[in-house]
Amino acid sequence: MKLGIIGAGHMGSALVKGFYNSNNINMQDIYIKSGNSDKAKNLSSEVGATLVHHYDDLAHCDMILLVVNEAAVQEVLDNLSSVANDDTMIVSIVPSVSIADMEHLFSKQQPIVSLLPNVVVAINKGIIGYAHNQLPQNNTMIKEVFGCLGKLVEVKESELDIFSTMSGCGPAIVDVFVEALSDGAVLNGMDRNLSYEVILEMIIGAAQLAQETGQHPGALKDQVTSPGGSTIKATSALEKNNFRYALIDAINAVGRR
Repeated sequence: MKLGIIGAGHMGSALVKGFYNSNNINMQDIYIKSGNSDKAKNLSSEVGATLVHHYDDLAHCDMILLVVNEAAVQEVLDNLSSVANDDTMIVSIVPSVSIADMEHLFSKQQPIVSLLPNVVVAINKGIIGYAHNQLPQNNTMIKEVFGCLGKLVEVKESELDIFSTMSGCGPAIVDVFVEALSDGAVLNGMDRNLSYEVILEMIIGAAQLAQETGQHPGALKDQVTSPGGSTIKATSALEKNNFRYALIDAINAVGRR
């Protein structure tokens, strides 16, 4: 499997590092196209990938990933349309580009995928949503390449925006949550580093419990909420400060774009 990557920013780097950690792909078979900065050069050197300088250098790839910003994607697509083979899978990680947009530029039989990962693919714990143009070979190839990076979920293309809002913005929302909890702990005398250790282990444990039991989050909350106890006092304070609505509004602010 030869994999071309255009874009070595935060997400491009996260994907490459996930591949590197997984040993799923020979890193010399990953071809990272150089850009206007040294990011691609530095990333290639760090993981042992192959640095290339021209679009023609990607013509032999089985799959090409577009991990560029929205301003650059049209120029990239125009260049790729003249060099990609008909059976090369084109994978866009640019939310604004639809499958139909790409179909207008490539062969009618071109495997085309819209795929939206989140940054934790770097440690192979990603949640990755994707939609494709329904060619028979697509799912097999997608799972073969991206299955090592985390959990794959096939969704309707119309659902990709809200999927990426949840999976992509979610880590930052959790980071804000962790920081705020830590501030509360420090305010009450706990060492900062210890507070982070406790909070992160608590989040991991709570998430695994919900995942493994399959119980409704409200039911799990009720199990540890004693009458007049500390948990009900804490959750009552959250309700007083519109905690749940703040989260809903945060997702809705991005989801309605």
